[in-house]
Amino acid sequence: MATPCRPGKRLIRDTLRALPWLGAFLAGVGTSQARDFCADIDYLIDQSRSGFADVMDERNGDAGAHETSPILDSASYCRVTKTLHDSAYHCAWEFPHRAQEAYDRFDDLVRRVDACIGRDVVGQNDRNVNHPDTYALRRYETPRAEVSVSLKDKSALEQTFVFIRIQDGQSH
Repeated sequence: MATPCRPGKRLIRDTLRALPWLGAFLAGVGTSQARDFCADIDYLIDQSRSGFADVMDERNGDAGAHETSPILDSASYCRVTKTLHDSAYHCAWEFPHRAQEAYDRFDDLVRRVDACIGRDVVGQNDRNVNHPDTYALRRYETPRAEVSVSLKDKSALEQTFVFIRIQDGQSH
């Protein structure tokens, strides 16, 4: 006759049996999220050819920027800006000035964009900068689009921003 388990021991035993399944599930969630991010980036790169017509809302946001339906990876906001020559999709993450989370978000986005776009892309130096206290940029040029990830500390606003920008590759 088998010795009955006490309820506490049964819970521990069942939990230990579930750990491999739980680990596999969580690994799949992380992979799925990475895959979704890359799919979003690829979709937005494709949309850059049409000036992001399918992602713009009818309403205008700040300075003539168009609000967008898709918000990339829990950004504070995403907008499409248009000029006479091109359109660009921008997302911003806002943080308190020099918050570690901002630097972590920047590093995470760079790592994820590296993984999505691939090794054949060259990161380049920055262009014009709107007077931040500190600034970091990683820019990728592909045949289809230009993608950049930047971090800007702005003490006058007491904020740090992380941006991702996607622009048609034909316009740069």
